[in-house]
Amino acid sequence: MSKKKVIFFILAFILLVILSKICVGVYKYVHNSGKLRRDASVEEIADGFPEWVYDPFSERNRLYVFEKKPEISIENNYPRLDGATAAYPVYGSIVQAIYKGLDEETIKDYVQCNTTPVAYERLINKEVDAIFVAEPSKKQLEMAKKSGVELELIPLGKEAFVFLVNKENPVTNLSVEQIQDIYTKKIKNWKKVGGKRSKIMAFQRPENSGSQTVMENKVMNGIQMALPLEEEYYEFMGGIVNGVANYRNYRNSIGYSFRYYVTGMNKNDNIRLLSINGIEPSKENIKTEKYPYTVDFYLVTRKDVKNKNLDMLIKWILSDEGQKVVEKTGYVPIK
Repeated sequence: MSKKKVIFFILAFILLVILSKICVGVYKYVHNSGKLRRDASVEEIADGFPEWVYDPFSERNRLYVFEKKPEISIENNYPRLDGATAAYPVYGSIVQAIYKGLDEETIKDYVQCNTTPVAYERLINKEVDAIFVAEPSKKQLEMAKKSGVELELIPLGKEAFVFLVNKENPVTNLSVEQIQDIYTKKIKNWKKVGGKRSKIMAFQRPENSGSQTVMENKVMNGIQMALPLEEEYYEFMGGIVNGVANYRNYRNSIGYSFRYYVTGMNKNDNIRLLSINGIEPSKENIKTEKYPYTVDFYLVTRKDVKNKNLDMLIKWILSDEGQKVVEKTGYVPIK
C-alpha cells in the first residue's frame, strides 16, 4: 500500500471517529431535552380546503344562498373586510349577497381571509375597516394601544370552543380541571382520565391565533400552559385537525378548535368532539351557554372608522335577517 493511501485511510478513520462523537452528542441532547423530531408522514395543510370554497362570487363556492333579496345593498364605498378562517363562511355569504358591482377578482380589493393574527394586524395598521374574528389576545390589545388605536368589539354570534380526539380514543369526556392539567402536563397519560395507558400528545396553536387566544383566556384562565414539543405544535387550524385524525399514535393525541370549523368547514370522520363536564357542544347547549366553553365571535372595528355603509352593515347583521345568515352558516345567533 502506498504512503498516500495509508495517510488517506488514517484521515478517514479520524474523521469517522469525530463524526460518531458528534452524532452521539446530538442524540444525547435530543434524547435528554425531550424534543421529538417532526413526523414527516404527518401531512400538514393550511386549512383543509381550497380558497375558492368560500370566496365571494366564485362560481363553485359553498356560500349561503339567500332565500330572498336582502333588505340592504352596498354599491360603493365598500367596507374593507378581513377575518379568521372559521368566520369566512359568514362574512363571505354576506358580502356576496350585499356588495353589488363586483366580481371574483375585484372583490379581493375589499374582502380577504388572512387568518386571525394577520387580520388584527391589518385592522390596527388601518388597511381594513373591520374584521370577523375571536377576541383579541393580550399582545394584540397591546399592539393596538401602542399604535393609538381603540378597538370596538361587536358580538355577532356564539360558537363552541371544542376539544377533539381520534375516534379510536375511548375517552369521551373531560372536566375543566383535567383539560387544564393536560395542558400544564400535570396529567401526561390517558389512563389518568379513564383511557388506555398511553402518553398524551397535547397539540397547540401559535400565539395570537384565534384558537390559542381562546385557549389561554377562556380555558386556562391565567394558568400557564406547558411549552409544546415540536410534534405538538401546528401552525394552521387545518393541521391540528388532521394531526389528531392521522397522527401515527392516533389514540394519544388531543387538540382544540371551533365547533363549526371541525364539523362543517373541515369535517373529518376520524375525530370525535369531547364533552366537557359531561356537557356536549351542541347548538342548544351553546345557545343556553350550558357548554362551559361557549364563546362569542365578533366584528371588530376601530372607533376612528367613519363609513356609513359599515354602520349599516353592522346594524343589518344584528337584525333578524342578518342573524338568520349567522345561523344558516353554522353558528348560533347572538340573540
